Amino acid sequence: MTYLRRGMISILDVINVKLPDVFAAEILPKLDVTDTLSLAQVNKDYTAAVWSADGVRSFEAKMKARLVKFGKKGWITEPLYWAAKHGNVPAVRGLLESGVDVNKGLTQDKRTALYVAAQHGQVAVVKALIEAGADVNKTGGDKSALIFAVAQGQASCVVELIKAGADVNLASNDISTPLAEAIIYGHDAIAGMLILAGADVGKEHGLFIALAELYKQVNIVKLLKQFGA
Repeated sequence: MTYLRRGMISILDVINVKLPDVFAAEILPKLDVTDTLSLAQVNKDYTAAVWSADGVRSFEAKMKARLVKFGKKGWITEPLYWAAKHGNVPAVRGLLESGVDVNKGLTQDKRTALYVAAQHGQVAVVKALIEAGADVNKTGGDKSALIFAVAQGQASCVVELIKAGADVNLASNDISTPLAEAIIYGHDAIAGMLILAGADVGKEHGLFIALAELYKQVNIVKLLKQFGA
């Protein structure tokens, strides 16, 4: 009360610190997405409250309300999707703690948070999701998270996925493998990582050599030959 009288803290601060359950149940749900995100930037206490398991429970409703307000039909409203895409680790952890399935399909083609994080190079989120039990070999949109990471040249995410047991030979429905994606997009270093991790270099039919030559990937042609393709 002394601090309140001196104007050093606000009622909101007091409720957040002294009555966190009331803050999460009564105050956070009444804030829209913009105000909630702004509040999370104020200080560590508010950040922890906004991204707590209780704090994130109302986020999907907020997302839907915002998209309706701006006439954005068909947009993804899953908070975990946006948290993974933008690399918000506290939000990801809060959502998982609130009960969201780490392997839940978040898009129309069932891509999980791991796909989203890997595609956008959010390596800290990739690590957090793997620690939380994300299936590194689950397919969505007919491709694995590893293929998404490889195609976008997200080398750090590729490393984490391989360390977690991602199958370097798991092909998509169009028969494209992670190594094929690395060749097509010219990601030399990633191609090397995949080969060292056990990727099939196609030596029986010379398919990857032919693919690398087709796409004029000179360095990868040399690499494949070095490993007996």
